[in-house]
Amino acid sequence: MRDETTRTFPSGGKALSSGNKTFAARDQRYPRLLDMLDPADRAFLLASAIERAVAKHQLLYHQGDASDNLFVIKSGTIKVHYIHDNGNSQTTSYYRDGMLVGAHGCTPWSGSHSWSAQALVDCRVFWLRRADYLELIERSPRALRCALAISEFKGELLKRVIRILAEPTLEQRIAMAVRHLATLYGIERGGDWEIDGHFTHQEIAEMVGASRQSVTTLLVSLEESGHIKRVGRRLFVPAEAPDPVDVAPLEQLIRVERAPVLEI
Repeated sequence: MRDETTRTFPSGGKALSSGNKTFAARDQRYPRLLDMLDPADRAFLLASAIERAVAKHQLLYHQGDASDNLFVIKSGTIKVHYIHDNGNSQTTSYYRDGMLVGAHGCTPWSGSHSWSAQALVDCRVFWLRRADYLELIERSPRALRCALAISEFKGELLKRVIRILAEPTLEQRIAMAVRHLATLYGIERGGDWEIDGHFTHQEIAEMVGASRQSVTTLLVSLEESGHIKRVGRRLFVPAEAPDPVDVAPLEQLIRVERAPVLEI
């Protein structure tokens, strides 16, 4: 039986009001729903939104749950992952402040959740009703464009995950995974990207389908080849990666013979 206590939000959520708050443009490496919306559309969503605290390791939803709610992350990091029957976890993506997590599909095809969403650290989220979100994108072309942009971004994230898992060696997968984390979520430090310390060796292992021990061992090799730098427990990725970890072209990895394409 699933432990429902890990999925119940703490009491004390409060309704939000947009007021005169300015949602300024921030880091553009990933889409932030509230920043992208027009003020009137943002006010509509926030009028019925509830702010909740989510404790570290607490689940927002479990794979297979009905897709009824959405969450905009106010602070913290949410991990989206798939739990196999044997208990192993495969991480597909991470979501940071401002990002939308949950049932953001515009059609009944969204169905139930395919993944579980879990707090990597203590977080705060805005809890939105899917019905309000659908009403908004039904009447607002701007909101619909935002929804499409977020869907396209998430599609690109899944492409990166597939690309990482398609690499033939574990060392290549780890090299690509840490660069993916660095370029998307890292903090720029004088020509290097520092990876958030919450992305532990175990988190990297769950991205690449390996054991934590294997990741720890191969990170030493990647440090020696110049693909990463470590200062204590801090992990850095150079903005321009050296070449030693040979990454095969995608066409070679999936072994597709190029056929003639339609000329337009």
